[in-house]
Amino acid sequence: MIGQADSSVPPMLALAPMQDVTDLAFMRTLTRIHCLPDFWMTPYFRSTRTTCAMSEGPLRCIVENPAGIPVWAQLAGSTAVALLRDAEALMQLPVAGINLNVGCPSPLVNRHGAGAGLLRKLPLLREIALALRAQLPPGAWSVKCRIGWERAEEFSRVLDALCDSHPDMLIVHARTRKQRYAGEPCRAAVRLAVQHARCPVFANGDIQSMDDAGEWLQTVQPAGLMIGRGLVRNPYLLRQLRGGSAATPGEMQEYYATLLEETGRFLERYTPSGHCNRMKKYLAFCYRDFPTEAEYKLRRCIDPSEMGRLLQLSRAGFSAS
Repeated sequence: MIGQADSSVPPMLALAPMQDVTDLAFMRTLTRIHCLPDFWMTPYFRSTRTTCAMSEGPLRCIVENPAGIPVWAQLAGSTAVALLRDAEALMQLPVAGINLNVGCPSPLVNRHGAGAGLLRKLPLLREIALALRAQLPPGAWSVKCRIGWERAEEFSRVLDALCDSHPDMLIVHARTRKQRYAGEPCRAAVRLAVQHARCPVFANGDIQSMDDAGEWLQTVQPAGLMIGRGLVRNPYLLRQLRGGSAATPGEMQEYYATLLEETGRFLERYTPSGHCNRMKKYLAFCYRDFPTEAEYKLRRCIDPSEMGRLLQLSRAGFSAS
């Protein structure tokens, strides 16, 4: 199997890009609590004929990289000229390479043909991929894609279009655009990529626990795992996957306190309610770990001090899975 991982080598662990979530505040939080992935990827830069990606917020994740580990710049667009322009500019910065977003299910992004919208135009996807491969140096070209627009059966054609450009890394979110973030991920599709792609293949999609990760590694044998929502909920999962211990209640309290502090530091215009609202973007993936009453209060909280108190009290009963 061409792209299959060596089972004797520990899997690579990456932080999935999540718009407005895996930002600089979150990166700084992971650095401070010593739970770092092997690499991370910026939320996407929107690349259009008239918009220069370099002016967007994810730039801070590159130029202020707090840990010094490799960071990939992700681009979302549907025009080869614009994507090539922005890829060239981003490669002047300290990035590991460029990643093409072929997975974002946002209706707004898809209406412009970007993200998962490229799955409906495979000739255009192939053209863009070949152009980026020709421009980027060896080791600096990667793709993150879904397995199809409506059906998993589309993936073989998607895979052919992408493999023609010889990516250096392929990350497969094992759902269709129609599924968005619900439904069972299709392991068979990722296995197909592992078997046929001539590059490391990463599995992505609803990895929330050690059991989830173990099932992916055993049944699919990817080179690595890319985890998003599961790490926002419990970043210490990275430590567990490397053979360490599960999070303690005290460590989870430290995580939330650090995240609350870092979130407040990076607001462009600080207000207490704005601080709480920003924090709720992370908590949206964590509410299920809280008692019902605490969740109710956190969702409505507009005072950061009160939010911090609720987080410290609520984590006392947390049990990491």
